[in-house]
Amino acid sequence: MPSLEQAVKEQFAKIFPQDDWKLFKEIAEINFTEAAFLKKASLKVPANRKLLVRNIRKRLLIGIGVELLLKAVYLKSGYGINKPLKNVTGLNFPYKLTEVDKELLDANDTFRLGELIAQMNKVPNFENSETSLEGLKVAKVFRNKEGHVVTDSHKFYPSSYRAIEAALVKVYELAFDEHLKVQFSFEVGEKGEWHLR
Repeated sequence: MPSLEQAVKEQFAKIFPQDDWKLFKEIAEINFTEAAFLKKASLKVPANRKLLVRNIRKRLLIGIGVELLLKAVYLKSGYGINKPLKNVTGLNFPYKLTEVDKELLDANDTFRLGELIAQMNKVPNFENSETSLEGLKVAKVFRNKEGHVVTDSHKFYPSSYRAIEAALVKVYELAFDEHLKVQFSFEVGEKGEWHLR
């Protein structure tokens, strides 16, 4: 009999087909939109923690959105996002979905954000886009740090957020042929923006 943890994992187990890229992209965009427009006033937390909690949530939403968006990019391009089973050798990421037997893949495990970013230069249209990946790496750091620790403050560098925004603009252009206008509002008076065309 499986453990409770294993039973819950099985509820999410899936070998993701190429067509799932649309759902990954849609949910990524929901996260990004919420991050762009989230206000302190909408939080049900003590007043002295509203700014801290808002910023933590924004960074988490951005990081989660980036992971889901990159999985959409891989799937749309015909690459698998499931890891091979532990006993499978010779199947290197990224691999084409059409070139692998699904029985070799782990329905319980997908490639992590760091692995997705590291192999982006192998995805068509991303071969020479190293500079646009810096913002994705920043989003990964935000997601990892906010998901594992809490600090009551840290230095704010607007350039970190601008790098993420620039990376997203590039990803949308290269992977989806869409033009994105984005601003994740963090500073006083800064207006959030999320618009695709």
